[in-house]
Amino acid sequence: GKVLWYEMLVPTTWNFPTCSRALTGAPWQIAEMVVRAYDPCVSCATHMIVVNEEDRIVAQKLMQW
Repeated sequence: GKVLWYEMLVPTTWNFPTCSRALTGAPWQIAEMVVRAYDPCVSCATHMIVVNEEDRIVAQKLMQW
């Protein structure tokens, strides 16, 4: 099957408003560093996958600290 909706309430949810304020006006190059500083849950590994209209992966990145 295919997951159509998934939602979790984790510590990351509570950390992002503060992280967002810290990033406002900051150079984009430090975004990854700021996110990891505010949220220890993200420090192990974060996966980013971009898909197109046909659900084909067009980009992916594994960010590890």
